[in-house]
Amino acid sequence: MKYMILMLFLFSSTTWAACSPNQCHGIGKDVLVSVYPSGTGHIYLEAPADKGKLNCQLVEGHYMTLKNTHPVFEAMYSTILTALSTQKKLTVRIVENSEGCEVMYVRMFT
Repeated sequence: MKYMILMLFLFSSTTWAACSPNQCHGIGKDVLVSVYPSGTGHIYLEAPADKGKLNCQLVEGHYMTLKNTHPVFEAMYSTILTALSTQKKLTVRIVENSEGCEVMYVRMFT
């Protein structure tokens, strides 16, 4: 029984949320704490607690930036909102060493 509880803990959704130098991944709400559409047209994505592992300069120390000039901006924003609302696994990949922690791509897993 003790091992079963340990296995449940290890494979729970919150266990899967994490950041590395080039991405954050996990279940929707655990990967992105908030989504903030700005007046500039960019979308700011608040990274989770271990955001310090990301190799980029977060906006105000908290946000990755999905630029409205990205060629597939609308598709990425839609993917993010879908992953958040359905609690699917999500990866947000950033451009390393970027100012504003620019989002390179997102990927949702069903």
